[in-house]
Amino acid sequence: MSKKNITILCNVHYHQVDQMGVMHHSQYVYALEQSRIEWLLNQGISYGNLEKKGILLPVVDIAIQYKKPLHFEDSYLVHATLNELNGYYVDFSYVIENQQKNCIATATTRLVFVDGQSRRAMKCPDFLQNAFHSE
Repeated sequence: MSKKNITILCNVHYHQVDQMGVMHHSQYVYALEQSRIEWLLNQGISYGNLEKKGILLPVVDIAIQYKKPLHFEDSYLVHATLNELNGYYVDFSYVIENQQKNCIATATTRLVFVDGQSRRAMKCPDFLQNAFHSE
């Protein structure tokens, strides 16, 4: 499978920083999620439409390595890459950079395909496999 990448631009807002003016560690999770939603849209897939079809993709594993802080009003880039699609799950990796191209954080996530009605793991539907594998 070829690796597919996307890069999104984000900004640190006042409500995202702690008392020291540093972006709170929990806010990185939102940036990762936004990059995945944009990644899916880039493949022609709306996450909202997936949910309407009864296909959920909950995060079951996440790891973030913080390298440098981001501050209020900083702009930053999130580079998301599909690493693996393996039947029941999909793995992404991320690199977050500031505007000077310094690495701020790296991360990985694993999402599992879940049937919306039964709430049980399911195999990745064929139409998603095809979209994920297409060039």
